[in-house]
Amino acid sequence: MRDAILSAPVDKVLYQLTKPMVIGILAVFFFQLVDTYFISLLGTTSLAAVGFAMPVTMLVMNLSIGLGIAASAIIAKAFGAGEDLQAKRAAMAALMLSVVLGLVISVVGLLVNDYLFLLLGASEELLPEIWNFMLWWWPGSVVMLVMMVQNSSMRAIGNTKLPSQMMLVAAVLNAALDPVLIFGLGPIPAMGVGGAALASTLCWLIVLAVIMTNQRRSGFLSRHGMTWQQTKALWQRMMSLGIPAMVTNMMVPIAGAILLIMVAPLGEEAVAGFGVGMRLEPFALIVILALTSTLPTFVAQNHGAHQDERIFQALLSSFKFLLILQGAIVVTFWLTGHWLAALFSDDPAVQQTIIEFVRWLPIGYFGMGVVLCVNSALNSLQKTSHSMVLNAIRLFVFYVPGAFIGSYLMGYSGLLMGAALGNLIIGLVVWQLTRTVANNGEVSLGITRFSFEDIKR
Repeated sequence: MRDAILSAPVDKVLYQLTKPMVIGILAVFFFQLVDTYFISLLGTTSLAAVGFAMPVTMLVMNLSIGLGIAASAIIAKAFGAGEDLQAKRAAMAALMLSVVLGLVISVVGLLVNDYLFLLLGASEELLPEIWNFMLWWWPGSVVMLVMMVQNSSMRAIGNTKLPSQMMLVAAVLNAALDPVLIFGLGPIPAMGVGGAALASTLCWLIVLAVIMTNQRRSGFLSRHGMTWQQTKALWQRMMSLGIPAMVTNMMVPIAGAILLIMVAPLGEEAVAGFGVGMRLEPFALIVILALTSTLPTFVAQNHGAHQDERIFQALLSSFKFLLILQGAIVVTFWLTGHWLAALFSDDPAVQQTIIEFVRWLPIGYFGMGVVLCVNSALNSLQKTSHSMVLNAIRLFVFYVPGAFIGSYLMGYSGLLMGAALGNLIIGLVVWQLTRTVANNGEVSLGITRFSFEDIKR
């Protein structure tokens, strides 16, 4: 696959890399949708509890993605430059670091759980139901973090097929385990929302076991003579790249938590509907997320081989594709909104908030996709600080302020419209800036200048 990434037509390579990831990411979100469906059968209180948990779980997940981005950037660049030994050492160092960070997150999360959700606006009455879910989810987060970093290591060398296959297997197993653990079966007691979290953890364990077996066979689970000093040097490099990448990815659930705080005063039904919307949203972002999972491999390997012109070709092709696809998704959500709402709730008030979510927020997904594609390219070029600034501008200059202004003017619907408009505006601006750099070699914004040569340093 390395030869194709470095020399085959850009559109063809992106298609080959992205197609398996679409299947894998679709499976991940089917995984989440199944959870949401079975939890919705427990009632509005359980649905609201998981709605409050969503920003926290996404925060940890995006932290995992940040570490995976750093590891992938180092591994893919070395692999593209033909330095296979260094790529394998980096993969092992990433595994060790993910285990350490996962354990720290799990322990801290269990200790501060109630305080954290009170801070997010959860009521005292809702805390026991939230705890029932998070009691199982926090330990499972260790497995999830290690699994996601290992997925990134595999994608860095161009293997997108196995991770996507294993996500599909996990989705099927989750669909089977959820009703058993949530509602109970025979000697297995009903665990409620805690059963959904435990089912997820068991599926992640199976996926991780298969992936690590493959990694061991490929030589990516060996130190290869790497000393402790070399390990620490790689950890330091990963953290120097990973911390901005983590901050970049954690901004998304932080922004989501801010919107949730805006929604919370509107009542439990609004929170429940918003939580369902947040779980439906990823289905509209499947191709965006697949592209941002595979672009780093393409970008970093071509950068390592000193073929940076192909990077801009890949970005501009991605933007055009997203414009067509996301337009189709907007139309689809408009046509199916009432059906989706009825699928997840019998409460008319909850249904209406779900309908409003899928009616307005998807309008901005194209703009979000443009920014996320550029973010992924910057991360893989080891320009994670640039990526962090760009995402901060998207979220806290356009997205959240747009939601706040919209909420002030038109309530819940206005909040969604304002957030969508913010994403759309920044996406169009970034597309134009990318075209300018590709055509002219540089772009200047006041005292800030970015040139084509910057990515070669």
